[in-house]
Amino acid sequence: MLEEDKVNVFRNLAIEEAIARVNAESTEKINTLRFWRSEPAIVLGRFQCVHKEVNIDYCRRNKIPIARRFTGGGTVFHDSGNLNFTICLDQNKPYVSRTLNELYWNFVGAIASALREVGIPANYDSNRSCLRINGRKITGTAGWIKQGVSFIHGTLLIDADLEMLKCCLEVPPNQPEYLRDNRRLRCLESKKDRVTSIAQELTNRPSDVEIKNAIISSLERISEEKIHLASLMKTEIDAADSLYQTRYSQAEWNLGTLASEF
Repeated sequence: MLEEDKVNVFRNLAIEEAIARVNAESTEKINTLRFWRSEPAIVLGRFQCVHKEVNIDYCRRNKIPIARRFTGGGTVFHDSGNLNFTICLDQNKPYVSRTLNELYWNFVGAIASALREVGIPANYDSNRSCLRINGRKITGTAGWIKQGVSFIHGTLLIDADLEMLKCCLEVPPNQPEYLRDNRRLRCLESKKDRVTSIAQELTNRPSDVEIKNAIISSLERISEEKIHLASLMKTEIDAADSLYQTRYSQAEWNLGTLASEF
């Protein structure tokens, strides 16, 4: 298990991709659970166009960074009240699914079970691959399956600033158009949904530590393996540094290029 104290969203996303790719290229894959948080930020899915997802001017005025992850899916909001989880798995393990639907069902579903064990009435929604409380969404998830690795990551809105989330994701008309690259013009748009947080739904919510421990215990039951605290491997650190320099620190990756420049 990895617990990172970095709050820079760009470096965190570089670490996410590094964990997936280093394991995919390795003959000895390591199952990894990671918890992390970031500063207030917006994170786009890989195949999305920023002008269709985000109030760009609001984010700029409030110094809220806009980043893009390497996985698909929809746009999500991060802040210190949001707990991000990452699960990277070796497909040679008998409990590891090789399709995204099964992977979400088994592992995001396990997180739902963990939350219920500590008094949070969360349910897994298989249509949207997310968790809900009272019909409202508390997670966003995305996945990546390649070269013997099954990888999912997601958000868990524990006590996030939902008003800021709303302001960031209310798209005004007539924003400048950005192409996510100069070859693929298609924009995958987020599916609109109602969101909430655990703190908003529960008067007395469990602590963050209790939530993490419940998730760990649930995943240990699935794997029948003990989860231990660890650190990033040097290969993962080096890969993350390289990805940060060449991709995640670059506006062309995160925002795309203004359509008017083509």
